[in-house]
Amino acid sequence: MIITAQLALGPDTTLPAVESAVRGLEAAGVAAVCVLDAADTGAVSPFESTTLCGRLASTTSGIGLVATNSALYGFPYHLARRLATVDHFSDGRSGWLLRTGTAASEQSAYDWRSTRGRIAELHRAAEYAEIALELWDSWEDGAQYPDKATGDYKDDTRISAIDYRSLAFRVEGPLDVPPSPQRRPVLVAEVGTAEEAGYLAPAVDVALAPDAAVAAAVRTADPATLVLLVLPADIPAAEASRRRTEAGAAGVALECSTDTADAAATLAAALGASRAPGGTLAAALGLAGTLTHGGRAA
Repeated sequence: MIITAQLALGPDTTLPAVESAVRGLEAAGVAAVCVLDAADTGAVSPFESTTLCGRLASTTSGIGLVATNSALYGFPYHLARRLATVDHFSDGRSGWLLRTGTAASEQSAYDWRSTRGRIAELHRAAEYAEIALELWDSWEDGAQYPDKATGDYKDDTRISAIDYRSLAFRVEGPLDVPPSPQRRPVLVAEVGTAEEAGYLAPAVDVALAPDAAVAAAVRTADPATLVLLVLPADIPAAEASRRRTEAGAAGVALECSTDTADAAATLAAALGASRAPGGTLAAALGLAGTLTHGGRAA
């Protein structure tokens, strides 16, 4: 069964505790860990998710590392650069959990505010993902070729601007980071309602659903999107299995902290957690043959 973990960081979280928790989840067969920082939880945290995933790349070898980052605030170009770097660090084990809601601390740092409700936020998030996907695809196969004799390392005829224009964004590109081992991170989103499913499911590879109704809405919106059911780490294995089957989900995403990561690892092992071979996060999730490049959302 495909099992991921939602690891929430808290005010007293330490680096050794995070590393120990992730190693335990990796040993239990968990496919990926989503690192939730202060902008996700609303609690103070000593670590930012993307940076921490870069660190975890050096202390793990098989588990996917999914960083959370806003799809509402900041610049898609900067996000694409950071996550491409994490994919290089981890040899293709990176993912991006699109944050479509945020804590007040992050919101207060930016001028943009939605004045048209949730629909405007979801549309902006889908555009944000679209831009990142196009940036990761701006280098063609064969565009990178290190040549020490000439000092050149790229074929400019195989690197293209994306020239993305919308009411919210203007991004010329191309990305200044060469293609990473996985070509792009796996895109993940927490989908809480049927309305959100309509906007987010076509934009991502993996949807995290809270119940059977939302899982069904995701499949209706985009049958190609992998659906995982979100469950607490302290749920009995039999009940977790029953709920997953009822929801028709491909697997589960277990909510935990560094204090409860051992319980999540134990539950994952009991449920038969496994990572498909191949080395990348896409392969571990069974998506290696279907992961698309370029934009999907617009």
